[in-house]
Amino acid sequence: VRLMAEQCLKYRPKVASLSTPRAAEELKEILTKSGQFSKEDMPNIVYGNEGIVEAATVSSADTVVTGIVGAAGLLPTIEAIKLGKDIALANKETLISGGPVINPLVEKHGVNMLPADS
Repeated sequence: VRLMAEQCLKYRPKVASLSTPRAAEELKEILTKSGQFSKEDMPNIVYGNEGIVEAATVSSADTVVTGIVGAAGLLPTIEAIKLGKDIALANKETLISGGPVINPLVEKHGVNMLPADS
């Protein structure tokens, strides 16, 4: 959580997604105590699967890096593609497990999907 707080202070994202409600609350406390964010500038701090999808579909992103291991990365990737966001794919599992769904969506929505790792 402390690393996420440092990244929020440095990069000022619109959304910060963590795994649990407890982690999200801890991040909110750290950022509030820092005094570096006004109420309007505070990132929307979310968690869990819904939080991942929210981060992947934030309106200000043109490209989404997907690197969640296994099938857990499918839904956020699909939702980002539906919104016309390019995908930088940092895991093979999304294509292996979801290729029959992902590939037609990429074509339908005219997005680019590029590898983000070797």
